[in-house]
Amino acid sequence: MKKAGHILLLFFCSLAWVSAQSPFFINHRPAEQYAQATAELIYEDENSGMWLGTTGGLFFFDGISFYPYLKEDSTSNYVRSIFRDRSQLFWVGYDDGSIYHLKKQKLVRWQPEEGLPGVAVTGFSEDGQGRLWFSTYGEGLYFIDKKRLYNINSDDGLLGDDIYVMAPDKDGNIWIGTDSGINICSFKNQQKKLSALTRKDGLPDYIVREILPDASGNMWIGTYEGGVSRYNWATKKIENPLPRWGGAIVTSLELFEQKELWIGTEGAGIYRYSLDDGGLSSLPNFANAKVFDLLKDTEGNIWTLTNNNGISSANRQFEFIEADFENMQAIFIDRENNLWAGTENGLFFYQPNENGQGRFQPHLADLGLNIISLFEDEYGNLWIGTFGKGLFCYQKETGRLEQFTEKDGLTNDNVLSIDGIGGHLWLATLGGATEMTYQKDVFENGKLAFHNFNQEDGLGTNFIYKVFIDSQKRAWFGTDGKGISVLENGKITNYPTAEHGRHGEKGQKEGAKLNAVYSITEDHAGHIWLSTDKSGIYEFDGENFSHLTVKEGIRNLKISSLATDANGKVVIVHPSGVDILTPETHHLIYYDDDVGIHDIDPNINAFCKDRFGNIWIGTNKAIIKYTALKEDLEIHPRTLLDKVSVFLEPIDFHAVNSFGHQQNNFVFNYTGLWYTDPKVVKYRYQLEGYDPGWIESKDRQATYSSLPSGDYVFKITSTENDAWSDEPIIKYGFKIQSPFWSQFWFIALCLLTLGGLSYWLVKNWDKKLQRENMLERIKAESELNVLKAQINPHFLFNIFNTLVAVIEEDPATAVVYIEKLADFYRSMLQLRDREIISLQEEIELVKNYAYLLEKRYGKNFRLNININGEDAYVVPLALQMLVENAVKHNVISKAKPLFVEIKRDGEDYVSVINNLQPKINKEASTHFGLQSLSRRYALLANKKIIVQKTDAQFKISIPLIE
Repeated sequence: MKKAGHILLLFFCSLAWVSAQSPFFINHRPAEQYAQATAELIYEDENSGMWLGTTGGLFFFDGISFYPYLKEDSTSNYVRSIFRDRSQLFWVGYDDGSIYHLKKQKLVRWQPEEGLPGVAVTGFSEDGQGRLWFSTYGEGLYFIDKKRLYNINSDDGLLGDDIYVMAPDKDGNIWIGTDSGINICSFKNQQKKLSALTRKDGLPDYIVREILPDASGNMWIGTYEGGVSRYNWATKKIENPLPRWGGAIVTSLELFEQKELWIGTEGAGIYRYSLDDGGLSSLPNFANAKVFDLLKDTEGNIWTLTNNNGISSANRQFEFIEADFENMQAIFIDRENNLWAGTENGLFFYQPNENGQGRFQPHLADLGLNIISLFEDEYGNLWIGTFGKGLFCYQKETGRLEQFTEKDGLTNDNVLSIDGIGGHLWLATLGGATEMTYQKDVFENGKLAFHNFNQEDGLGTNFIYKVFIDSQKRAWFGTDGKGISVLENGKITNYPTAEHGRHGEKGQKEGAKLNAVYSITEDHAGHIWLSTDKSGIYEFDGENFSHLTVKEGIRNLKISSLATDANGKVVIVHPSGVDILTPETHHLIYYDDDVGIHDIDPNINAFCKDRFGNIWIGTNKAIIKYTALKEDLEIHPRTLLDKVSVFLEPIDFHAVNSFGHQQNNFVFNYTGLWYTDPKVVKYRYQLEGYDPGWIESKDRQATYSSLPSGDYVFKITSTENDAWSDEPIIKYGFKIQSPFWSQFWFIALCLLTLGGLSYWLVKNWDKKLQRENMLERIKAESELNVLKAQINPHFLFNIFNTLVAVIEEDPATAVVYIEKLADFYRSMLQLRDREIISLQEEIELVKNYAYLLEKRYGKNFRLNININGEDAYVVPLALQMLVENAVKHNVISKAKPLFVEIKRDGEDYVSVINNLQPKINKEASTHFGLQSLSRRYALLANKKIIVQKTDAQFKISIPLIE
């Protein structure tokens, strides 16, 4: 063990000044003709669609295009408020006091009997009883009760008639912000009730510009000069969590629950107040900006409306810290929330200042360390794993340093991974694993004990990429080429292969070599997840492995790191980006360019998890911070059926679903709202009753022309990945009526009319045909039954003659022969009463019969069948009888073996061919079999049997029946 005293080394010439930790913002610009309209208000509806109130009108934004909704008259289009109530009625308030509803994609003016205000409508809300309230700037507050419009103003005790903001509390009361404080309003027992919060109640300023309720019922309050305060719902007191506010005017607030408060100001940009550590930082990209509005959407994006950047959005889950050094191999956030980065050129330290800006400072530069792993113990010491120089323990406050190598007890001086818990430190090295135990701080004379594990102790291999301590304090090891190993209760268990079934495919298991395992993590259910070098990822529930590859949506098999976020989701890091996997459903969300992630080239296991549950990822030129938000975020695009057109004319598809037979050209327009990355959205649609299956497309329109009459259901779904696993499906059912001449009443009328005129002719003719057909059928059935009765005794006669011969010549063979004969005759009994049987059934029967002959004649008899069961039919026992006749009438001996062949002869015949070697003493024959066969074919197929004979060959061809 080497000891050295190091002071903090600061090389200012090497400092990497970087911008503050910040999400990646994308600017959204409307079309040129609307460029002069300033967006001052943003609203998310129940479908998660984005509505923008601008100085030039109302707009809907689907992530790609802006769609205007403008008044048809010449009055002001300056939108000041937007709201959709519980009944789905859409309200729009304007600067001139007018209020409009959005109905059937058009703005319709609301005209109550009591009239409308003549000043700006600044907000809408609903109370606990579902009453609609709206605020104004100059005329106080209005609400609707039983279709009657009421006003509350300063005469009723309102602190002021100029209302900036309005929001409901958890009890359903309405809070409003004025120039003189806050009023809390309600309407109970037909009485207006008001209470107030002012400076004497703890407000830092009289002028209240913003009010925002949180999930716990607390009310966040933004003021003109006093910054931000919070009304604590539990204590009923006003708190001031930001006492050092610089005096900027607060214009808007947005909250990420239990994580962060965003504060928009008038001229001082955007600030973020951390609920984790109380830190306040600004966003440099919005310095000196006038912020009109902030909004958190259902995907975790933050939207900003400012005077200098217009409409911008960023996914709040991802933030970035840029660095001017490359090849970040290890990263760690200590308990003081300081960031440490390990590279092949040493250790770097990052700490932001009070404005959120920071810089990387090199540490221990004179040691020339190649750092590949970092860890902090319970005493606050930083453990540094290196390539080739063992392990270092660094006391950050004093700069003291201790080194541990193989001489001190390490199994190897190349430390690839470190993990630990409660006085135990585990190292993954190129020579196995080391467990270090201690009872006191190393720098307070704490003694270390070393226990090494390698291949001789039961590990699959000595090359260990990753060590991971799970919730049960088991040590898992990711190896190079031998899968994973786990140490539990002193016993090592190796898993070189994975017995697994693909996700959702029960009962289908397959084994696969795990090979190199790079990273390991554990979800909240206790399942172990591991990434491999090129085979995707595996989930291990303690008994079985589930394999996820490209088929399940894994888009890049070269996975460098796995981690579990604060919500239990698995974070997957690879060169293409970062993916978030929901363990219960295996649903994946991809994050890359549109959140600022591209060409990251991450090193293996260059990540860490801080004490707040955030995941920090080291890349080639930057550090990514992933925050698992507390909100229940959407994981699918929201699919909307925007428009249905019939012959290019839009229809009200919410009300109309029945069409005439000539209204059969349909166009369906749809959208998948995925604001995080709208360009990746794919669609899948199907018109039930017309399309045989789903149709995948990137287009947002489906066209169907000349649809026949019938019932249809148009189904549309969208996805942000390629898995199509559990995406919601939107349906629209409709019916195209049949033309009148094809409907029942018209057809019935025509039939009755024609029937009355021709009834006697049709009836007489039908009776005559029925009589003739019946006579022919009876005659044919009678003759065929007679023939069948004649065939069965003849067939038995031949079979038992053959059996007698076998019994006399070879009694042992006779036993087997009788068993096969029983099987053969059972099949014959099943088939004989049918008029025709398939060629395949006849071939199977012949094969069984041939077996009996081969038992008797051995190699002297050979049957060759050149038919693969073509789709045709024959008379029962036809081919069997022809084979039987060949055996009966020809010599079969070793000197003269009999060869019989059955083959397809053209399209209409099948032939039985044998070499001709007639017996000297011919057996008596009635020729009945061939005659009966000819008659049966004449009755059933009206075709003749063809007999061909030469000096060397005898061939009979029988017709095939279609």
